[in-house]
Amino acid sequence: MPLQCKLRTVKDLPGVGVIDAHGGIDPLSLEALEIVTGEAKGKGYRVVILDLGEIRYINSAGLSYLVNLSDALARRGGALLLANPQPKVRIVFDFMGVSQFFRVYKTLDAALLAVASARRKLRKHA
Repeated sequence: MPLQCKLRTVKDLPGVGVIDAHGGIDPLSLEALEIVTGEAKGKGYRVVILDLGEIRYINSAGLSYLVNLSDALARRGGALLLANPQPKVRIVFDFMGVSQFFRVYKTLDAALLAVASARRKLRKHA
C-alpha cells in the first residue's frame, strides 16, 4: 500500500504539526513522507507528531529517516514525537533498538497533552 501523508495544524499549540500517515514506510514510500515533513519545516513547525495509527509496516530505511528527522528537528530546538504505534511497528522499534531514542506515546491525545504540559511548565518557570 502506498504511503499517504497529510499535515495538519494543532490550533491550540502554535508551532506543532501532526502528520497523519497511512500505509507502510519503506524506501519506495519515503518521498511522500519527505514532502509532508518539508511542508512542516516550511510552515515553521518545530514539533512534529507522527501519528502511526494507520502505519502497518516500517523497515530500517524508514527508521533511519525518522532518526534523521528527529535530529534535524532537535537542532532547531524542536522534537519528533511518535504516537499510536501499532503492535507490528512497535515490535520493529523494539527489535531495532530505537524505542528509547524516540518519545513514543500510546495515543495522539497523549502526545498532544505532553506538548501542552511541557509548554505550561516552561511558561511557569520563565
